[in-house]
Amino acid sequence: MDKELIRHYTNLMNYFSVILGPSYEFVLHVLDPDGGSHIAHIINGELSGRNLGAPLTDYARQLINEKVYLEKDFVANYRSKGANGKEFRSSTFFIKGEDNELLGLLCVNFDADHHYHLAKEVLKLAQLDVSTQDLKKATEKEKPIENLTINIQDMIYSLVDKNILESGAKLSQEQKISIISKLKEQGIFNIKGAVVDVANTLGVSVASVYRYLQMINHSEKKQLR
Repeated sequence: MDKELIRHYTNLMNYFSVILGPSYEFVLHVLDPDGGSHIAHIINGELSGRNLGAPLTDYARQLINEKVYLEKDFVANYRSKGANGKEFRSSTFFIKGEDNELLGLLCVNFDADHHYHLAKEVLKLAQLDVSTQDLKKATEKEKPIENLTINIQDMIYSLVDKNILESGAKLSQEQKISIISKLKEQGIFNIKGAVVDVANTLGVSVASVYRYLQMINHSEKKQLR
């Protein structure tokens, strides 16, 4: 995505954030030519606890891998969950080029908890005593399909059995490189402190993680030649 297009969507996000207020989080994900991604702009990131260094969510990657953008321009009003169980109503707009290639994602997350509390106050004015929990039960059947928070340990456990790691069993170098390579693909190492978390979970030194990353980078460069 070129700088002019990023500037266009940044201005659009700033505009709608002023209109809609602090209950809406706006996130602009830019897809990089090497297959990675980065957040180019974020507004009210404290709602989900993310910042400019955060990678794509698993659901966003699923949308990309399944090429949903070829059939739709956006996906709207699905449930997602942030830090401390905070619930959101989320929507994702696909930013596409002239040939329908995907350039980025514009995501909007509405703080649904704020909505629940507001509804409770309105019902109270009508002298109807309904708790926030009762209001949430109305949507319990609709499970969140996106987790906005990044838990590195859980992501590693999705790649290798938790019991194997916690048993103290040693992974082979090939297994470690494979895990770290997949974490790199998901943008985990763009997060501050990720190397330390990965090292602790895998039971290796920080230096080893950096060494494996160098090996992966070297291998990727050789494949491009």
